Amino acid sequence: MIDKHDFNTFDWVDTVCHNTQQNSTKPSETKENLLTNDNTATPVAVKELNMNTQTQTIAEEVNNIKAPSIQSSACLVTLNRSVPSMMKEDKDAARALANLKNADPKAVGAKKKLIACSIHEALVSTSNAMYRYHAKHTLPWTEKGPRLLTNAVKLDYMPTMEEFMKQFYSLKDQFLEDGYPAAVGRAQLRLGDLFDEALFPTVYELERKIGVRLNYEIIADPEHHVVRTGDLAAQTMRDSCIELFERRLASAYNDIFERLKPFLTNMSEMLDYDEEDKPTGFRDTLVTNITDVLGLADAWNITADPDLTRITRELQTTLGSVTPDSLRNSVTQRMETKAKVDKIINDIPVPTLDF
Repeated sequence: MIDKHDFNTFDWVDTVCHNTQQNSTKPSETKENLLTNDNTATPVAVKELNMNTQTQTIAEEVNNIKAPSIQSSACLVTLNRSVPSMMKEDKDAARALANLKNADPKAVGAKKKLIACSIHEALVSTSNAMYRYHAKHTLPWTEKGPRLLTNAVKLDYMPTMEEFMKQFYSLKDQFLEDGYPAAVGRAQLRLGDLFDEALFPTVYELERKIGVRLNYEIIADPEHHVVRTGDLAAQTMRDSCIELFERRLASAYNDIFERLKPFLTNMSEMLDYDEEDKPTGFRDTLVTNITDVLGLADAWNITADPDLTRITRELQTTLGSVTPDSLRNSVTQRMETKAKVDKIINDIPVPTLDF
């Protein structure tokens, strides 16, 4: 059971949003002076001043954020899946095909699908859906290993993955009890002379090869991962752990930007048309693709990374007052939104190479 206190560390997100909204509605002294002392101030100048004030407010809030520790706000999760494809290489069929087409046998390969079974297809589909959900709601931590799962996302992640696993093992039982034996019985008719009984695993062998494992583990604190002594080797190891930890965290945040950038670039391209131009015909997902990522970005930003915080705030402000229909019907809103999105794209930090 998840302790609700695990999520208290994210109260600062709501606080920042609330303070930013309050501050952005207050006219600054600079704006008042401009309107009082300079009667020639244009609406454009006032508008630019409002935007600059809002941007400055966001920057100040970002600098004042005190982030919780990552150890108290996230964990690592590893997903391992295994479902045999029931596809096999057939060297005899490859040689026969090569001879038939006068080809070099080494240049020809042949695979055959051992069974045709809807339950097996559903099992594979469930396994793949589980992985897609896992990848969407976590961030990379190590290459092809544990991924970062924040406490704020964990509330939905754990019960969803539990339902996936229940469905997976229900399908596994159906496949082993009924689906597979029946499919093997039909295989000889389907494969004809290509049928080879030795290629078909037993139910016992399949039972051991089909499974899902989900492991959760705490994140080691680099400050305490190595005993602090005066020994140079221990100090070097501690510094190495801290450096590795920081690189992994930076890589995780880079992944968020990599998810956002294609959607932002597509929005910029789809909004680039005037009244006289033919509409690009963009779909409603033009906006929701970005807002879906933003919905997770706050929960992922557990150390209050300044770049990530600033960009998500700017995107939330930019997209908060637009809808797909308003973008289709207003040239002014399209152009303004495109300009803001282009600026955000240019502000996305360039990821560093992680060796």
